[in-house]
Amino acid sequence: MKYFLLVFLLITSNIYSQEISDKVYNSSEVDEKPEFVGGMKKFYKFTAKNFNVPSGEGIKGKIIVEFIIEKDGSITNINVLQDIGYGTAEETISFLKKSPKWKPGKKDGEIVRTLYRLPITLSER
Repeated sequence: MKYFLLVFLLITSNIYSQEISDKVYNSSEVDEKPEFVGGMKKFYKFTAKNFNVPSGEGIKGKIIVEFIIEKDGSITNINVLQDIGYGTAEETISFLKKSPKWKPGKKDGEIVRTLYRLPITLSER
């Protein structure tokens, strides 16, 4: 009976600690926010090079996308919250899948999964 209780406690303890480590924090909850390696200036260069604005007349406006930056810096769970049509949502997802790994967020000195929201503004050229 003691052996069973010990095994049960170990299993439930492991599941509980795994749930905590898999928690996703909002970027406002972390001590160090995730960032594109090299900073936002480098991210803007990456965007200019890799975001293919769909063809169409008068495509302009704001796209809002959120995604999770994982502990290893990869991007997952991409969700376009607002787009301007013309295939911009699909292009936003495709573009973010090309992104190199980011520097992950930290909470209390530990690397954590972080939800990141990003506006992308398109203007006529």
